[in-house]
Amino acid sequence: MNRRHFLHQGLKASAGLIALPAASRVGVAANDAAIQLTRSDKPPARIPPDFMGLGYEMSSVATAGLLSAHNDRYVRLVRQLGLHGVIRVGGIVADYTHYAANGTAVAEPKNTVITRACIEQFGGFLKAVGWTAIWSVNFAQGRMQEAVDEAAAVSAILGSSLQAFEIGNEVENYQNGEEPFRARPYTYEIYRAEYSVWREAILSAVPQARFAAPDTASNVEWVERMAQDAHGDVQLLTTHYYRNGQQRGSAEQLLRPDPALQQKLTRLRAASQSSGIPWRMCETNSFSGGGKPGVSDTFLGALWTLDFMLLLAANGCSGVNMETGVNQLGFVSSYSPIQDDGNGLNRAGVPYYGMLACAEAMRGCTDFIAMDGVDPASGLTAYAMGRAAKISSLVVINRSDNDALLSIANLGMARPEVMRLQAPAIDSRDGITFAGAAIGADGNWSAVNAEAIHGAQIPVSRMSAAVIRSSS
Repeated sequence: MNRRHFLHQGLKASAGLIALPAASRVGVAANDAAIQLTRSDKPPARIPPDFMGLGYEMSSVATAGLLSAHNDRYVRLVRQLGLHGVIRVGGIVADYTHYAANGTAVAEPKNTVITRACIEQFGGFLKAVGWTAIWSVNFAQGRMQEAVDEAAAVSAILGSSLQAFEIGNEVENYQNGEEPFRARPYTYEIYRAEYSVWREAILSAVPQARFAAPDTASNVEWVERMAQDAHGDVQLLTTHYYRNGQQRGSAEQLLRPDPALQQKLTRLRAASQSSGIPWRMCETNSFSGGGKPGVSDTFLGALWTLDFMLLLAANGCSGVNMETGVNQLGFVSSYSPIQDDGNGLNRAGVPYYGMLACAEAMRGCTDFIAMDGVDPASGLTAYAMGRAAKISSLVVINRSDNDALLSIANLGMARPEVMRLQAPAIDSRDGITFAGAAIGADGNWSAVNAEAIHGAQIPVSRMSAAVIRSSS
């Protein structure tokens, strides 16, 4: 069965997996010409050590035993993605969250209660994984004093593990919906004035507080305007991105570049550069509403995750928080990198493999080096990373219908080795491996097959990816 039929059938959530030709085979015809990869003359982008990130609805913090230092499997899965990273807690549930220091914790989409004990559990988790956090307060409901009390408790408990506060979630949408949080028109000017009042109130209780804003759903103009008039009021520019909504999502949309995304990334990078404030994609994944079953949770979702994260890094993004866990609708999202059975058992979801490959590619790298030689519209992308402008890591993602042969002769990589991300088929939910190994039931992974490359040509089969690293 061909890819076109998969794209047609992939929209039917009730359909079983569709058998496609294996994507794990490697090889090209002897007369195929190798694609020459070369360095671009574009300036490199910095890769922050905490680029990696996960995002959660606020209800996850209120769930006993979930984001806990005692949840060994979860701790292992997060730490495996990097020594440093950022966990963002907020989402739409933050708009329906209350803080009751000594109350009873509740984890419900529209009635979450965070207690001091919840924050202490989360603080222990952050220390166990070595990551920091972005914490959202409930700006939507207008309970400013409650937010100040919550911020003071969060700062006192998390300490150096707290990176920044967010005041609001997808704020430009507060005027929308059947029960809007703000009267129309809710303009940037009105939001900015409110933000300033809340920021000053939080600073009065937490003088060292840092802030991430404006945390828009998709509005780039509000990010640009915040960057222009920040005046020290924000230390991190934030926005969200989803390829599409669940009902309008399709497999085809994860196979090719989003035509609107590059323009958005160019504007965000320019706003960051002009203001000197880093920007972060603090909530993102494939399709909003929990992802598209049969698409987001397949090997295609893993390839998209890997490509998307690297594309953001190439455009100067300081970090990416891939949304995971139980969403605002109350169920575990199809796109979730870490799955949860609701009874305390966590495991790696298929998209986790894309994050793992990204983490392995970035390991030890500080610079993102632009590449020439491939056309993303063809389904083939390539990304290079290294230190001091020296390439030590290369990622090739092949979402085309054809095997590819690439030449790295011009990249100066010493003794390259290849770790392949592959699966039986593009719609596989099982059988995925990275460097010859699957992620174990205990959350552990270790490479078992790093291929030595002899010569300068590397084959990458269709519907697969390869992480190439210098071994010296």
